[in-house]
Amino acid sequence: MTFKQFHNRMMSYASAPCANAASACTRSTSAHSAIIILDAMIMASIIICALLNVVLLGLVNQLVLISLLAVILLAAAVVKSNFISPMV
Repeated sequence: MTFKQFHNRMMSYASAPCANAASACTRSTSAHSAIIILDAMIMASIIICALLNVVLLGLVNQLVLISLLAVILLAAAVVKSNFISPMV
C-alpha cells in the first residue's frame, strides 16, 4: 500500500465520523429543544395551578365571609325580634 492509498483510506475513515457528527449534533439539538419545551410546559402548569389555587382560595374566603355575615345578620334579627316582642 502506498502512502497515497493509505492517506486516502484514512481520510475516508476520518470523514465518516465528521459526516455523522452533523446528524448527531442535530439529534442533540432536537433533544435539547424538547427538554426546553417540556420545562416550559411544566413551569406553565405550575403557574396555572398556583393561580387557580389563589382564585379558589379567594372564592372560599368570600364564601366564608358571606356565610359569617349571614349568620351575624340572622343572629341580629333574632336578638332584635326578642327585644321587640311584648312580654306577656
